[in-house]
Amino acid sequence: MKNIALSIVIALGSTAVGLPAIAQQSTVDTSANQTLATSQTEVSDAQLDSLLAPIALYPDTLLTHILIASTYPLDVISADRWRQSNKNLTPEQVEDALEDVDWDPSVKALAAFTDLLNTMANDLDWLQQLGDSVLVSQDRVLDRVQILRQHARNTGNLDTNDYVEVETEQSNSREIIYIAPRQREVVYVPYYDPQIVYGNWWHPVAPIFWSHHVNYHRHRNVYWSPRVRISAFFSFGAVHWSNRHVVVHRQPVRRFYRGSQRKRVISNDYQRWQHRVDHRRARYSQRVVQTKPTRFVHTSNRHLSTRRLAASPGSRSISKARSVSNAQLKAPNQNRALSNNRSVSTNKTNKRFAEKKQYNKQAILNKLDANKRHYAKTSAKTSTKSRRTKPQSIKPESAIRKIDTNKAVKDNARTYRTDAYRGKGSQNRTSQIVRKDTILNKGGLNKGGSNKGPK
Repeated sequence: MKNIALSIVIALGSTAVGLPAIAQQSTVDTSANQTLATSQTEVSDAQLDSLLAPIALYPDTLLTHILIASTYPLDVISADRWRQSNKNLTPEQVEDALEDVDWDPSVKALAAFTDLLNTMANDLDWLQQLGDSVLVSQDRVLDRVQILRQHARNTGNLDTNDYVEVETEQSNSREIIYIAPRQREVVYVPYYDPQIVYGNWWHPVAPIFWSHHVNYHRHRNVYWSPRVRISAFFSFGAVHWSNRHVVVHRQPVRRFYRGSQRKRVISNDYQRWQHRVDHRRARYSQRVVQTKPTRFVHTSNRHLSTRRLAASPGSRSISKARSVSNAQLKAPNQNRALSNNRSVSTNKTNKRFAEKKQYNKQAILNKLDANKRHYAKTSAKTSTKSRRTKPQSIKPESAIRKIDTNKAVKDNARTYRTDAYRGKGSQNRTSQIVRKDTILNKGGLNKGGSNKGPK
């Protein structure tokens, strides 16, 4: 038995040593794909609910600013340091002082909430994870917020009171809960224990708890901060709950909205919020870069522009690789075939990209040549027109020649009539002279015959 066991061990060792290189490569690809898929799903529903637990019951406008500001962590830290040095300023003075500061508008809106901004800046892990979740999947974050609100409503800890107004709506076979300040000019920030407000916590991951000051007023199981008076500009952000995305107002808000929160975001004055990559001023986490490769790039890779990544076929190859990794998790026995397919598709994509690049280059050169010929032809026509100073010779069959011929005929006819008239006049005068002479001669002969006859 010992010899058999020893022979089996030796055989297995020789088989492992004799593995082909392609099998080893497929193992490496499989581990890389599994790492990529794990990084994309590293934030589970339990972790996301834990992140959103302390802010899910905030008014929609305040929640909007927190979600947007979490994508700009450096602005949040800078605003908190400035606010801690200027605690004596009122919210109105804070808004006037930050009017020309290059921070995101949502960060400026949160500067009036001193304690809330300080809590966000002190918990950097929470701030980064929340911002990454918003960038990766905004609709998923908002969906989990609605789930948490449903739990708080079922336990009786979320209803209309002196601080907030709660409104529900049925949309697409799901219930939407809106939360708005009871007074539009005043905002109260709620603090609570998630394990009490939401009922028995249903995840193995404990929710995040934010402590509050002793002087906060308690209403049921929620502690409310002192009121913070805000201006109309604070209400430029909202949530389009039906489509699960954040919206912002196109123009600065000059007055408070008094209508229903359900109809607020339907107007054309609101547009979907877009994260500004150039304003981030900080490196994105690897999870964000791998999930959104065409939008979020590290500051050290600025030579790869966003437009180039979005238009290049390489971005499609990355999405193919992401789908392959998910398939490998579902069917681990097909890892080798999928890795081979991935390499083949990548090679084809690179080949098509090279051909497209060469075609675009040739098309640009052809267009330049066509423009040169067009400009040369246009300049030649212009110079030819400028050189036409002498009149061209008239062809015999032309209309001008015919006009001249008719004119000559008329002139000849006029001259003939004139000469004929002149000839007739001369003949008349000659005839008159002849007749006169005849008469005179006759008279003289008769007179002379009578006088000079022979005597």
